[in-house]
Amino acid sequence: TAGLFLEANRPVVFVVSNKGVIDSQETFTDGFDLETPLVILVDHNTASAAEVFTAALKENGRAKVVGEQTFGKGIIQTIRELSDKNGGVAVTVARYETPNHNDINKSGIPVDVETNVECPKDDALACIPSSVL
Repeated sequence: TAGLFLEANRPVVFVVSNKGVIDSQETFTDGFDLETPLVILVDHNTASAAEVFTAALKENGRAKVVGEQTFGKGIIQTIRELSDKNGGVAVTVARYETPNHNDINKSGIPVDVETNVECPKDDALACIPSSVL
């Protein structure tokens, strides 16, 4: 989790319910690595929990984000069954906000350095410009 790389008492994510109640999630203790420079490689398919992780490290000044703007799946949904077990409907019950209170839904997380993400799956470093390392 993002808390592994953040100091204690740093915001990770805010969960805002559909009734407007805000639940703040922050780190409790110092993570195990607070000094190694971090680079997170993302693309247009990076979504949901991966975006929460990315935003937590980026907005706390802990990591550079490289690649393509993320997908923008910043909502929490539940499935409500229809009568007679005739299907279901997805109901949005909350949304994620980043540590800086940005709503990422449908907008995603902008990268610090845009780069081609077409690299071999076993060599992600090939996608990261040397200027970032």
